[in-house]
Amino acid sequence: MSTGAAAPPITRRGPYANPLSNSLKWLPPKVRGPVIEAGGMVDLLVKIVRSAVLHPRGYWVDVADDMYQTLKQASLPIAAAIFGFLIFMSILTVQFFAMAGATQLFGPLLLLQAMRTFTMWIVSMVVAGVIGSALTADIGARKVREEIDAMEVMGVDPIRDLAVPRVVSLTLLTTLISVPSIIVTIVSMQVGANYVAGQSSADFHSNLFANVSPVQVLAVVANCFLVGLLIGTICCYKGLNASGGAIGLGRAVNQAVVLSFVGVWVLQLAFNALLLGLFPNLGNFR
Repeated sequence: MSTGAAAPPITRRGPYANPLSNSLKWLPPKVRGPVIEAGGMVDLLVKIVRSAVLHPRGYWVDVADDMYQTLKQASLPIAAAIFGFLIFMSILTVQFFAMAGATQLFGPLLLLQAMRTFTMWIVSMVVAGVIGSALTADIGARKVREEIDAMEVMGVDPIRDLAVPRVVSLTLLTTLISVPSIIVTIVSMQVGANYVAGQSSADFHSNLFANVSPVQVLAVVANCFLVGLLIGTICCYKGLNASGGAIGLGRAVNQAVVLSFVGVWVLQLAFNALLLGLFPNLGNFR
């Protein structure tokens, strides 16, 4: 009979240490990487939302400072990019309406579609390209300089200290941009109608808001909120996992912007499908 102590249980460690993640080892390497990154982003989003909701104090000063610095540095590029893209889209679209002899439908029809698609895409591209890239570069530079590792050694949570204020700031900014972007859309459409199609302002505004409902305006605000949350999470994840010096940091910024575009595209498909499923009359043109 053995008198020795019982052997301690074997603890499995590593990237495949539980049954769910253990199944990833059977995936091809080209598929495994994106799946792991997507899971990491979802995990980071859960941690950010949990930290911001369960402990809603202590980060609002950083949020206000970050919003102020972002508006100070990026407000003019954001406004110029939104107006430039939308006026180009308006001039291009009004020409098709003029050739079809339906210029009077240009305003209400394009506004109805722009609130759901064009404006959201342009806002997403501007936010990801201007604000998201700067966010990734800021956090990624700290990661490359090993500042985040030093924070963890000192017992400071980098997600709470760096990710939460920036994601909250970017989400609020994107939500606040939603209503001004609709106004910029209307102004750019009117410029296209007046100077390209020769339509008077009275004719342009006569039935412009015939198809706009409060549900659509709230849907734009909610959509911008989700877009800001998505872009902020992706950019923070890429910044927190940057490596390889300056080259790796540049690669992380580029990947963050591209993944933000792809993520917004998937989000728009799901959001518009759900919106039109709950409110089918929103797709009607009156």
